[in-house]
Amino acid sequence: LRCLVERGCIFVGHGLSRDFWTANISVPSNQIIDTVEIYHKPAQRYISLRFLANFVLKRDMQQDVHDSLEDAMAAFELYQKAAELKQEGEFAKLLDDIYDYGQKVDWKLGIE
Repeated sequence: LRCLVERGCIFVGHGLSRDFWTANISVPSNQIIDTVEIYHKPAQRYISLRFLANFVLKRDMQQDVHDSLEDAMAAFELYQKAAELKQEGEFAKLLDDIYDYGQKVDWKLGIE
């Protein structure tokens, strides 16, 4: 990881600060794209990756086993979707819809 940081690589993920803390590595903020922050409204709860993947990408994930590769792919797709919607001026509406729906279903979503 240190080599990637030194080379200036951009890290895209969900909840990366916790991952970097666990790995005991410091990454400059300009090298971090964190979907937990992108899909967050001030003074509101942070939204889980699973909830976002289900709502935004229309698919369930991590039903039985944690899969880091699945997490990474979902986070990257969420980043791409956010960038696309921001360019179209539609991201704020999506974020409002996510929070409205999340509160309605008590942030529970997916296959039971």
